[in-house]
Amino acid sequence: MPITRRPLEIPPEVARQFAANMRAFHAEYDALKRDGIAANTRHILLQHMPKGTKLRLADVLELFELMR
Repeated sequence: MPITRRPLEIPPEVARQFAANMRAFHAEYDALKRDGIAANTRHILLQHMPKGTKLRLADVLELFELMR
């Protein structure tokens, strides 16, 4: 039996913040500041994901690159 997952319900304001953070991330040249933006985004996303969900900083960095 396949595992079914409920789609994530991310509020529009969180999606807008994610997009703004992604733009800021790509506009920033300082690696430390880029990591800070990604860490903040990870924290925001984790608040709207099911308990126990693992979201690494590397996952957020990959998302930013894939959505470039």
